[in-house]
Amino acid sequence: MTREAYLQVLALARYFDFEQAHSFQDARLARQLFDQTYDLHRLGDEEAELLQYAAILHDIGYWYDYENHHKHAFRMIMEADLTALEAREKAIVANVARYHRSALPTTKHKGFAALSPADQDVVRKLASILRLADGLDRTHNNAVEELMVELWEDTLVIWIYPPTGNEMDRLAGQKKSRFFQEVFGLSVQVLPGR
Repeated sequence: MTREAYLQVLALARYFDFEQAHSFQDARLARQLFDQTYDLHRLGDEEAELLQYAAILHDIGYWYDYENHHKHAFRMIMEADLTALEAREKAIVANVARYHRSALPTTKHKGFAALSPADQDVVRKLASILRLADGLDRTHNNAVEELMVELWEDTLVIWIYPPTGNEMDRLAGQKKSRFFQEVFGLSVQVLPGR
């Protein structure tokens, strides 16, 4: 991560009193998923950084309310003074944060429609990863310490560790894997580590 961009993202998150432990947990789990599914998404270091920034900022919309916090997060990121990010990068971060929950990306949404087709593809991939990672910390207790991914034919198996004490997170991760399944054309099974 570029230091300046990271510090600006962190300052924005802190300004809106973000839930640091949960946001960092989502960033950590999202990075593990990103790294272990490279053969599926084929994205690089730049996209990995943008995913991390979106994970840190995805819940800042709580500042306004819970119900639409994902939409508020999009607007807040787009309006933020994040000069270390190019306009395109900021738009990707904002869209990834926007789609960490609720509706899926569609060109009916102005912010998503404004992206190039290539960047829309990046947003779909990164947002599906963040959404899944967010599910794996549903309790906001950092109960999932690590994960391991294996591809078995047309099924992606995500083993979570420790194998016990995180059942709600496992179930929420399974539920929030639907977007990932749609994006990558695979079924996903989130299972206790073996």
